[in-house]
Amino acid sequence: MFKLSLIDRYMLKRVCWPLAGAIVIGMAALLLERLIRLLDLFANRGGPLTLILKMLGNLVPHYLAIAIPAAFFVGILYATLRLSNDSELDVMRASGLSLRRLAAPMLVMAVVLTVASAIILGFLQPYTRYAYRALVYLVTETSWNSAIERGAFFSGFGGKTILIGDIADGGRTLRRIFIQETDEKGNNIALSAQTGELRNDPRTFSLTLVLRDGVRVDSKPDGTGGKASTFKESSLPLEVVAPEPFRENRKESELSLLQLVRAHVEKWPGVDREDVLAEINYRVVRTLTVLFLPLLAIPMGLTSRRQPTSIRIVVGIAILIIYYQLLQFGKDMAENARMSSFLALWVPFFVFALGSTYMFHVANSRLNQDPFAVLFGSIEDCSRWIKGRWASLFRRKRTA
Repeated sequence: MFKLSLIDRYMLKRVCWPLAGAIVIGMAALLLERLIRLLDLFANRGGPLTLILKMLGNLVPHYLAIAIPAAFFVGILYATLRLSNDSELDVMRASGLSLRRLAAPMLVMAVVLTVASAIILGFLQPYTRYAYRALVYLVTETSWNSAIERGAFFSGFGGKTILIGDIADGGRTLRRIFIQETDEKGNNIALSAQTGELRNDPRTFSLTLVLRDGVRVDSKPDGTGGKASTFKESSLPLEVVAPEPFRENRKESELSLLQLVRAHVEKWPGVDREDVLAEINYRVVRTLTVLFLPLLAIPMGLTSRRQPTSIRIVVGIAILIIYYQLLQFGKDMAENARMSSFLALWVPFFVFALGSTYMFHVANSRLNQDPFAVLFGSIEDCSRWIKGRWASLFRRKRTA
């Protein structure tokens, strides 16, 4: 039975807390930003608010696929910076522990997170992405606001012809309403009201139009026998226009990894092979990238007390963002057949992987060697020059 040593447990403890914190903060920020957009959608379109929880739940795998690599990288980088600043890393290496040995538990964690990323990217994310888009389609296509327009006749709610003079509050408050319908016996019913309010059942999409201060006129099919009555308030159930079924054919991003492979091998009709090949390579590259994140984060975190640590975290995150943007750009180029999937996706991956491995090798083989010393030294020199110029500019303005 495999048993973790004391140093392994200590290193995992130093990494896990920043990793968990970064995942929680990242997921909260991403979901909150999407929640604001969904609330705006429901405010303008209408529909059961309970669907927001379902939609947010379907977004969790998508955001986890983004948050896990970023949080893992930041967690290792932050832990390494703390160990370096506290001189713990120097003591460990001076006692005979190599950097490779200290990184062993982080590499095991990288394997576990790589498997998790493969499951999320390969299977969970495509399924939930399709479910999320289906819910968005359901909300937008069954909403009152998308069905009726101000000042125009509309026939679609159970055979009723409706004319609305003014619409406010996202389609909830109505003014100058006219409704004409025919009952089961063929009699004509005409309703007019000064104001109205649209209400929906929170569990279903059934709508009820509450009319206030109105007049109802009933007449026979030949127009005779008219009878008028007034009312203060009247409720009129509306049958929501049923939308067309959501598309059954899934896009490449909505297919699981196994389905993508089958689509490419069997040449599924309606599926572009270039898009399928680009999607397969994109997911595989993103999954394998997690394995090499510790090899970049650890040497980047080797620093001394005299050097600022915040700039290393900022630069590390910037490198990660640029890399993933390159992968997204490469995927788009491959889908448009402007570049092969190998050149567009695998070349950036190999550069990232080999560069990270080389930096880790340099840091491991040379004690007290900072592979990024030149890079961060140049950044610090540039920062000091900018601060100096800025300070001198303010001194000139004060003396002027």
